[in-house]
Amino acid sequence: MKHLYQRILFSALLAPLALPVLAQSATEAPATRASWHLGVGSAGVGTGDYMALKAHLEYAPLLGRHLGTGTRLAFIGGSRESYSTVFNPDVVAGIGVTVPYAMSYEAVNLEQEVYVYPFGNDKQVLFALGGGGYVGYSNRYGAPATRLDFTTGVKTLTLDHEQGLHAGYMFSLNLDVALGASRNWLAGGKASFQNDTFGNSLATLQLKVGRRF
Repeated sequence: MKHLYQRILFSALLAPLALPVLAQSATEAPATRASWHLGVGSAGVGTGDYMALKAHLEYAPLLGRHLGTGTRLAFIGGSRESYSTVFNPDVVAGIGVTVPYAMSYEAVNLEQEVYVYPFGNDKQVLFALGGGGYVGYSNRYGAPATRLDFTTGVKTLTLDHEQGLHAGYMFSLNLDVALGASRNWLAGGKASFQNDTFGNSLATLQLKVGRRF
């Protein structure tokens, strides 16, 4: 009986010491985290006809150890001066005139991706495969072209122009490194490809900085 009382007393003395350990273990369980990212880089428009600047602000929550999402507001803009030989559409075999023109592309997109982290998102180096879609508004000017109005038969010389709402798909490769003792700061890069309903494609390389919270 004496030994039983000693064991009970010993357990009562250890209980207050065990409670902080149990509480600490509960708080150390991995929680769902999110981060904000700012990305800036260059995008090749079309088949690389000219380069544009692409910048975005992204909110990226994690959904478990291997999944996450990213919602971005992206801005794209760029132009390049070029030259084209144009002809009078009303003169057969006329003499052409070389004129300068500016190719340009501007767009504002709301982009959404799902990220898959094959090696987990609890590492110091984070690698993710992304895929998703976007909607936005764009304005593009291209080379001069002769257009025929089939109702009137009148030919006009105008710049190739597309403007309006669009939607598209995209996929990406993402690499981030967690910095600092708390690993709350992120630095890395993003490579992506996207194509919209106008047929405009962008191949983009960006540098990113981010902050977890």
